[in-house]
Amino acid sequence: MRITDADVAPARLVEWICCDFKRFVPSEVVDIHTGELREQGLDVDDELLVEMPGPWNGPVKVVHRDDDRLHLVTLRGHMEAGQVQFRAREDDGLLVFEIELWACPATRLVHLLYSHLRLAKEIQLNMWVRFCLSAAEMSGGRPLDGVHISTRWLESPEGTPVRPLSSAGKSAPAGAPGHRAPPTGGFGEPGASRQHGRGSGR
Repeated sequence: MRITDADVAPARLVEWICCDFKRFVPSEVVDIHTGELREQGLDVDDELLVEMPGPWNGPVKVVHRDDDRLHLVTLRGHMEAGQVQFRAREDDGLLVFEIELWACPATRLVHLLYSHLRLAKEIQLNMWVRFCLSAAEMSGGRPLDGVHISTRWLESPEGTPVRPLSSAGKSAPAGAPGHRAPPTGGFGEPGASRQHGRGSGR
């Protein structure tokens, strides 16, 4: 999302996200629980729980934070195995805010609800679009041309099924055997683009 007329620098927006993450999600459908945070807010090794309607509670852990980026990975018990980054930068006088997510279903049930019935996908999509719009509002600016969405699908290793995760070791990063999120380096990673969309800023 490109934001015009923003009153803050990218680093300040990321700082606000780290200090008040809950403020950026739609409170009517999502709740955020964290432990006691330090003055700087979310930082490396901090954990938080994202609660959504249905069996979608998602424990995540901070693995990296710097001036322009917050990087989280899922923990065991999450409906997906993957990672998400929140980034802010300046580009041609505009504030650009990005959320990049790489994930695969943690169980066969999630695969069914996400890929076929699309229920979980719609809940998640709504949450990330609302997060972007909240970022624009917090910055004091407005979306220049809505929220742009690009979805890419990578083929699973042949013959590698998605297996349910163990309930043990909940503080360890989640991951279905044989399924690993690609390194985060932008959307230029290999993979066919299956869907492009634009969400209204209204």
